[in-house]
Order: sequence, then C-alpha cells, then structure tokens
Amino acid sequence: MDILTPFLMSLIAGSASGIGGLVVYLFGEMEDRLMGFLMGFAGGVMLIVSFLELFVKSMTLVSNVEATIAFTVGAILMMAIDLTVPHMEIGRWEMGIANPRMLKTGLIVAIGISIHNFPEGLVVSASYTHMPKLGFLVAIMICLHNIPEGIATATPLIIAGMSKRRALTIAFLSGMTEPIGALVGSWFLLSMGSSTYIIGMGLGLAAGVMTYITVDELIPVAHEFCTTSSKHYISTGLLAGMIFGQLISIILNV
Repeated sequence: MDILTPFLMSLIAGSASGIGGLVVYLFGEMEDRLMGFLMGFAGGVMLIVSFLELFVKSMTLVSNVEATIAFTVGAILMMAIDLTVPHMEIGRWEMGIANPRMLKTGLIVAIGISIHNFPEGLVVSASYTHMPKLGFLVAIMICLHNIPEGIATATPLIIAGMSKRRALTIAFLSGMTEPIGALVGSWFLLSMGSSTYIIGMGLGLAAGVMTYITVDELIPVAHEFCTTSSKHYISTGLLAGMIFGQLISIILNV
C-alpha cells in the first residue's frame, strides 16, 4: 500500500490554510460578498463529492445499510468533536487594536480548525486506498475548503494586533494535523489488511465527516460573514461549487 502519496496530498491540502492566511497577509480583511461566495463554493464542492463519490462508492463496497451506518457514525463523530472543542462559529470581526478578546478568539479558532483537520487526513487516506483518482479528488475538495478556514484563522489574530507574519504562521500550522491524520489512516488500513469491507465503511464514515463539516461549519460561518444583502452570494457559490466538483469528477473519470 502506498503511504507517501496520500501523505503528500494531505500535506498540500493542509497547506491551503496557509494560502488563506496569505490572502489576509497581503490584502487584509476580505469583503463579505467574496468570503461568502468562497465558503459557499467550498461547501458545494464538499457536498457533491461527499454524496456522489464517497457515499455512493461506499454503497458499492458494503450494503446500503452498512454505508448509512458508517455515514451516521462519521457525522456523530464530528458532532462529538464540535461539542468538546471550539470551532468556527465566531461571528463577524469587529475592528480594534490590540484586542485581547479578539486574540483569544483567533487562537481558539486555530485550535478548533487544527482538531477538525485531523479526520480530513483520514478521509484522504481512505479515499486514495480505494481509488487513487478519488483520493486526488478529495484532496482538491479539502484544499478548497481549507483556504477560507485559513482566512478565518488569520483575520481575528491580525485585527487583535498580532503581527501578520505570526498570524500567517498560525494559519499554516492549523492545517498540519491533516497529513498526520493521513499517516494514521494509512497505518490503520495497513494493520487491518485494507479489505473491501474496511475501505467501504471508511468511505461511508468519510462522507459523514465531510457532510457534517459543510452543514455545521462552512455554511453557517458564511452566513455570519455576510450582511443580509450579500447572502445570495453564498447560494451562488454553493451551486458553482457543486458544478465544479462534478466537472472535476468527470474530468478525472472517478
């Protein structure tokens, strides 16, 4: 079994958090319409791939009932993480200088995103083990998802008075739990023998994880970033992301 490739794909996808931090470093706080569109776009890509690729392929490897159980367990797993650690639902930033509360918010977001990124590495590993092209598609999906997360990490830190360089570093490091998750996933699949049943259940679990992240994290936070008049940009981004995800799937022939 190839361990290096899913690790490298997860490393690149995790590094996309640093790209989001770099956007804030170069351009400052993002316009709410653009942020809403980007988060909606990332959510659309994740939903289409989670259902039409991960979940459907899970049902081809195990029974429909088993795939549904795995999906449910994945969603419950992420819900449990959300109940025990902070995540991105932090509202829109208020401008200020050396704001300790904003600094605390930014650090909490960074920690929460780091913990959320670990199971995403597991998703890449399980997907790649079943089909390398599927692993590549999932890595692209997560990469697009991590860019707005990096923005959400760096923005409050810079507003709080932290140096841009340090905020960029924290945003980048928040994605580095992802390749660790890929290594753990590869080790688990190796130890279990990478059977069809294990991979099928893993894909169902991955679909549940990614769907929960989208509906509980990306879409709600997009609405918090946008003013009432700009919320339709989220829906536009969501539809565009779904179309893009399906086109990439067709191009890769997954």
